[in-house]
Amino acid sequence: MYGENAPPSWARLPGARCRAVEHLTKLEGLKEFELLEGLDEGFFQALAISAEVLELGAGTALYREGEPSGAVYFMREGRAKLYRSVGGPKARDQILGVVGDGSVLGLGAALEGRPQSQGATALTDCVLYAVFRDDLFEVMGRFPEGAVRLNRVLAARARELEDLVGDLVFRSAPQRVARMLLNLATEEGRVTKRGVVFEPSLSRQEMAEATGISREALSRALSRLAQEDILDLEGKTVTILKPAELRSRT
Repeated sequence: MYGENAPPSWARLPGARCRAVEHLTKLEGLKEFELLEGLDEGFFQALAISAEVLELGAGTALYREGEPSGAVYFMREGRAKLYRSVGGPKARDQILGVVGDGSVLGLGAALEGRPQSQGATALTDCVLYAVFRDDLFEVMGRFPEGAVRLNRVLAARARELEDLVGDLVFRSAPQRVARMLLNLATEEGRVTKRGVVFEPSLSRQEMAEATGISREALSRALSRLAQEDILDLEGKTVTILKPAELRSRT
């Protein structure tokens, strides 16, 4: 019925709500996106007019694999996971990446005009600017430099996926776990006298999915690092006691 402009999943699910925000507030928020820095004022004005502010609670799906690509999302605050799912008797997810403030989600499928090739779910409470596909196309047509910047987002995402494939093919499970921990610590950690402390936005199951291993294999890898005094695990909190040593394990 809706075709390419079908309402995305967040428009039909609990846990998400759109709220009206003053134009100036949206304008200021969009100008804080590093990837858009230096663009023409008219671009920001047009994008702010088209954007709706979307609030998602942690655990809420922004969109699912196979859904129509109805909108593009500019992440103002929060973190979300991108993933693909495999069905069957051994159903599992493969996390393709974790994105945070300043990221753009759903762009590739929207530009291609095809269903979403992956899902996106909020890991924390999120605030995003949602721009429907046709509105974004109109803005990109009027402001070519803005279109170039958004295409750079796709190029960066392609490189990240190439890195992921390289990790899965060429790195061992312990190496992938070490690399994942360092990446999470860089984005979410704080430096203390003991080391880098963070409470991962990913659950242990999601960590396993991000590294392409079983939950049991992840537990063994974390326990081994803790036994070697490279990590300290206390509840949900992870402390990297020896960052240099952990980096050498990647």
